[in-house]
Amino acid sequence: MSVLEEQFLLLEIDEENEDFREIKEIEDAIDTIFDSLSIFIIVDPMDKTIWIWMGEHASIRKKFIATQNAPNIRDKYGVDFKILTVDDGSEPPEFKAIVGL
Repeated sequence: MSVLEEQFLLLEIDEENEDFREIKEIEDAIDTIFDSLSIFIIVDPMDKTIWIWMGEHASIRKKFIATQNAPNIRDKYGVDFKILTVDDGSEPPEFKAIVGL
């Protein structure tokens, strides 16, 4: 079980509703649900970070929705949370450790 499955919140973009939906149950490893057409948000309460993972082939519309709604998600947890964007294929080591890449 990765760190993400134990203590983090995982959200996926819902383009139709222009918002994010929480993913509560994950049957496989976290990194297997990442899709190059999707965008996910991972809320890390320990490091006070909100990660926006953007799939390589995610639409401009999805990227716009993600960047517009991330501050709303941050405000639910605390204004001191930082928001970091991660591109598919260019994930930093600390992000890889969270999702088990």
